[in-house]
Amino acid sequence: MAKEIIVPESLLPKPQPYRNCECMKQPIDLTAKKGTITWLVEVGEAVKEGQTVCEGEVDKKIVEIKAPVSGILKEILIEDEHVFKAGDVVGYIENK
Repeated sequence: MAKEIIVPESLLPKPQPYRNCECMKQPIDLTAKKGTITWLVEVGEAVKEGQTVCEGEVDKKIVEIKAPVSGILKEILIEDEHVFKAGDVVGYIENK
């Protein structure tokens, strides 16, 4: 049975709802930010639960997305250098 690799919302920072000066009059988007993904393993490779399978760059910071279970990476849904956001399913791991 395949298990989803989901980007946890807690990994991605949210903008702060304060304003520093009068020049910042535009509305503030309080939704989680987006990032760019980089895979560290390839389809067909074995992974262990808790292993970092891909990284995301968000606001010039790197966040690690870990395998939820041990198994084989079966499918990548969001390819390298593509954009992801919190809650996205980025791939599937086949566990037995």
